[in-house]
This record gives sequence, structure tokens and C-alpha cells, in this order.
Amino acid sequence: MNSDSKSQDHTDDKNMSENSNSCKVMSKLLLPQDLMLHIFHLLPIYCLIDSARYVSKHWADTFNQLDGRRLRSTPGILVENRLSKGNFYFLEFKDDVNAGFETIYLPTPPNMGFLMGTCHGILMLLAPDGHIFLVNPVLKCWLRLPRFYVSQCQSPLYIMNRCAIACVPHTAKFKLFFQDILIVPGAIFYVFYVLRVGTDNSWKEIARKEAPRDGHISWKPLYSGGNDLYWITSEGIIVFSVDKEIIVREYPLYVSLHRRTPNYLWTGTHISCILTKRSYKEYEIHLLDFDSGKWSLYHETGPFDYTTASGHNLIAPKVKFRLWINDQIIFTVDLTEKRITYLHFAYDVKTKQFTKIEDIDEGYYEAWLHTNTLVSLSTAPA
Repeated sequence: MNSDSKSQDHTDDKNMSENSNSCKVMSKLLLPQDLMLHIFHLLPIYCLIDSARYVSKHWADTFNQLDGRRLRSTPGILVENRLSKGNFYFLEFKDDVNAGFETIYLPTPPNMGFLMGTCHGILMLLAPDGHIFLVNPVLKCWLRLPRFYVSQCQSPLYIMNRCAIACVPHTAKFKLFFQDILIVPGAIFYVFYVLRVGTDNSWKEIARKEAPRDGHISWKPLYSGGNDLYWITSEGIIVFSVDKEIIVREYPLYVSLHRRTPNYLWTGTHISCILTKRSYKEYEIHLLDFDSGKWSLYHETGPFDYTTASGHNLIAPKVKFRLWINDQIIFTVDLTEKRITYLHFAYDVKTKQFTKIEDIDEGYYEAWLHTNTLVSLSTAPA
């Protein structure tokens, strides 16, 4: 063996020894996984997705242990383009709705259809063929669920207004709920169904309640974000337990004669009923007290000056209240009659500030309350 070979062997041995020592030093410098998890929970969600998990194998392994139920961004507005299926973007709230948004685009495959609701970062979409898709647009993962064959009507609007997605507290198991109308000789019933995502993935009847024969009206259900799901019918408010899948309470509606159709929203702690006072520019807001079961006047708005806020002269606008967050009510006004063109406004019940949300485009756009998460549909939470 010549001297060059001996020199090379000595160099290789030295490099291997140095690498081994470096690995030992690095292993001592690595933070414990529980501490890493705590730090990761403090980082912005997109920092984790785009950067942190690619630093090292140790970081990637720790990232995979993150609990998607706790790892959420702050609530914001998810904007859906109804003329371009699968086109979503997310606006995160700052101090107020016009303090500037960070726009994050969240596309989904267009064949998954229109949005029916969101829950803990998961979108519930209704496809043209009737299938329901659950999608996490951040992780770009999705799950297809079976169609629901309703007894009375197969129209998408009927299904969308009677379907809800909820999450069982402390387990992160998602469930879909549906309310159908069953007409039999001599009676009409509200029939409730559930689909337990990841368990059996099939629709099962869980309850039924007799409905009035002279008219059965249902509003889109309201979800508290916890264990209560509120079904609002022409008779009253039916409260369902998401966990136990049973009716646990009932409340009366707010009844007022000579008023237009009420708008019901979840405020974060209460159910609100918003009623027009006159000319679609002034409103009364009533809240339901869950302890007494009684409604009380909470707030009255002044006339909304649409012309100053938007530059459009809206004489008798078609108003649709969409969501309530951080003391602010987000609603849309239909600008035209021939082609749907929505303007989005915000009203702060604390400051009485009324503004047009410039970050939402004018057009056929719907606004939804949403929170980005890392919940994976391929694991237990789905």
C-alpha cells in the first residue's frame, strides 16, 4: 500500500470521527420534543407548513406530532367565489376589518362544488352529483362522503340550507347533520340524520319531531363551535347535542308582528335575531337568554349610509347577514337584479362604525367564518 492510500485512509477515518462527534454534539443540542411542540404551537401556521418542517428530520418528526385541534390561526373571513368553483381566499382579522388583511389563497378542486359550511378548518362542499366533500385547504387533503337522498327535494339549495358540520368536543371527531321533511298521511315530521366521519361514513336517522301542518320553515342551522347545534324552525329553536346526538333543549323564536323575515346569527355566545326596522337601513338586534329562554333587545342600528360607504346609491338593497365575529356583523348587499353582485359591509355593534370591506371583491362572493388549522382528514380527527 503506497503512502497516498495510507494518507487517504487516515483522512477518511478522521472525517468519520468528526462526523460522529458532530452528531453527538447536535443530539445534545436538540430540544426535547415536548418543548419543541410548545414552541411550534406559538408559530404562525404558514411558517410551520412552508418552512419549519423542512429544517431537519427532527423538526419534521416533531411537526408530524402536532395536535391539529389546538394548532389554529386566528378566526377570519373565508371568501368563496361562487362563479369559479374551488376559488377561495382567506382574510385574517387584525384590529378591525379595515386595518388591513393578509390575503391567503386556498384553492380546492373545482369539481367539489359549493361551500355549505366550515368547522375547525374543515370545509364542507356539495358537489354537482350530490356527493359531499370535506376539505382542509391548507394541507390540501380531502375526503369524499356519500350522497344524501332526501325524501322531498334533491335541489342543492334544499340540501345546503339543512346540512351542518360539527366537531365533538375533546375528541376532534367530525359529524355531519341533516334535517329533512317527511310527509306522511296525517302528519309532517322534521327528521334528523347524522353521518359520523371516519366511523361508518353513512347516514343514519337519529331523531324526528312533528312539524306544523300549516307551514314548516327552517333556517340554516347555527353551530356554537362546541357541543350545541341549533336548528331554527317555524315553531322554535331545537338544540342538539353533537356528542350524544339527541335533542337536549328547545327555545321559542323571537316573535314580532309586521316584521320582515328575521335573520339569525351566532354571536359567539348567544343566538341573535336581526330584524328590519324600515327601508332596509335600520335594524333591531335581539339576543336569546339561554337561562330564561327569553329574548331581549340588545342593540339598534342607525341608518346605514350605503352611498358614502360604497359609492353606490342603494335605495332598497337586498341584505343578507352572513356572520358575527369580534363584535362585528358582516353582511352582503345585492347590487343588481340581473346578475348577482354582492358588496360586503361590516357593522361594529360597540363603536357603531359602518364600513365597506374593500378586501372582498365585488361580485358573486360569499363570506364565511373560518379558522385555518392543520387537522388532517387522513387521521383520527377526520
